[in-house]
Amino acid sequence: MPDIAATADLLPQLRGLLGDGAVLTDADNLAFHSQDVHSVGAPLLAVIRPATREALREALKLLHRAGIATLPRGGGMSYSNGYLSAKPGAVLVDTGALDRVVEINAGDMYVVAEAGVTWAALDAALAPLGLRTAFWGPFSGIRATVGGTMSQNAVTYGTGIYGTAVDSLLGLEVALADGALLRTGSWAQEGSVPFFRHYGPDLTGLFGGDAGAFGIKTAVALRLVRRRPINTGISFGFQNFDQLLGAMSAVAREGVASEAFGLDPFLQKQRLGMGDLKSDLKMLLAVGRAGRGPIESLLQMARIVIAGRGFLDGINYSAHYTIDAFDKDEERSMLRRIRAAAGPFGKEIENSMPTLVRAYPFPPLNHILGPKGERWVPVHGILPFSRVAGFRADLEKLYENHAAAMAQHRILAAAMFSTIATTGFLYELAFYWEDERAAFHDRILEPSAADSLPRYPANPEGAALMGQLKKECVALYAKHGAAHLQVGRLYPVTEAMNPAAKDLLGAVKARLDGQVTMNPGAMGL
Repeated sequence: MPDIAATADLLPQLRGLLGDGAVLTDADNLAFHSQDVHSVGAPLLAVIRPATREALREALKLLHRAGIATLPRGGGMSYSNGYLSAKPGAVLVDTGALDRVVEINAGDMYVVAEAGVTWAALDAALAPLGLRTAFWGPFSGIRATVGGTMSQNAVTYGTGIYGTAVDSLLGLEVALADGALLRTGSWAQEGSVPFFRHYGPDLTGLFGGDAGAFGIKTAVALRLVRRRPINTGISFGFQNFDQLLGAMSAVAREGVASEAFGLDPFLQKQRLGMGDLKSDLKMLLAVGRAGRGPIESLLQMARIVIAGRGFLDGINYSAHYTIDAFDKDEERSMLRRIRAAAGPFGKEIENSMPTLVRAYPFPPLNHILGPKGERWVPVHGILPFSRVAGFRADLEKLYENHAAAMAQHRILAAAMFSTIATTGFLYELAFYWEDERAAFHDRILEPSAADSLPRYPANPEGAALMGQLKKECVALYAKHGAAHLQVGRLYPVTEAMNPAAKDLLGAVKARLDGQVTMNPGAMGL
């Protein structure tokens, strides 16, 4: 329980330590930070934004002595209650002010960045040196931070070859609940540097994907790779899901595509239907800047304009790939292998979509609402290729059982797919329903998008059904043995563990956070 006497002096002490501007207690900020993409948590006592790692550690010492629950937050794009408290009175730590790229070591091929650095900012710092991290960000990288991503784990750029975000880690610096500092990998040694992850037991992995339950990441060390000058997109169209699954599985096993994503009919229309002339021009100009020269850039831009938004007409499902090559020979080899793998299942189509995505990798986050201003929430699972068909059959039965209610409350279900290295198929559901916006959406959306999209009245019955669907989908993933990213408080990571593994994880939590003040409830701990 919180120490009442310590709590009374807590806010003045935090202001004295961090400065008045770094301790937020106004209603608007408390409301915004107590929400994520889908849910609303209990009211917060305060939000703090430490500007230095040392200040963060000192603040944690104060919070620990007072027995106050502490919630770590990065870019804030969770939909799984990752930083939402079930009980009022917690203090949320916004790490966004920890935004320095500390070291770029091109000789030893690693980079150290503070936890609040966004993936877009990190990529911009590395690009002039011809370098990038192996995994180099999720779609939300304009806001997603490196520290938050390592707590949640993520996929997208580089995932086809290098795996998830946590797979690119070399070491972590973590502030524990009581303010103690911990480093992992070779970085844990006095006098060493974060160049190597596996020295003894993998403590780095212990903190990867922990939903912030074990501590707050203050700095991250990542592996660097050379940027490859040739980036090419290739796309395929399919008539049914089985063809898409066959192609994506076959291409994944080749291990040559840097990114791979597939879309169902609804999301194809959504991705092509959203946007306006201004955003279209912005993306087209990005394609021009990303080209290999003025002539090739103009040709690529012309192909996209000619294809327009009709290149997916008659296509039910589509898969899109990006390759990175050092030279033309490598490019031809990679494309030949992808065509050989995907060709038996569908037909090659215009590569506009992967070209645009790669040229403009971190767009504004206007897709946090649907194309007509609907609320949106994803639910995902990672399955072995052999279990995807069984999961999908059960999912279709689930939708059939709720069809009438979903139609009544205008809940639409869609799906996006991607592959992770050579072993994982990510099946991500996307739900849309008419409901009122939260403060979260109005702050994240670009003003032009916020003003142009319709608003809906509160829809408590639709929201309740959406909550039930989300719960049932999570259970269905568990039935088929799925794994998950951004576990938060949604996915049953500890609930599904064998007893020995669960006991070990609980013992780690008890050792690092005996008072259970660090993101209590995350991962079911």
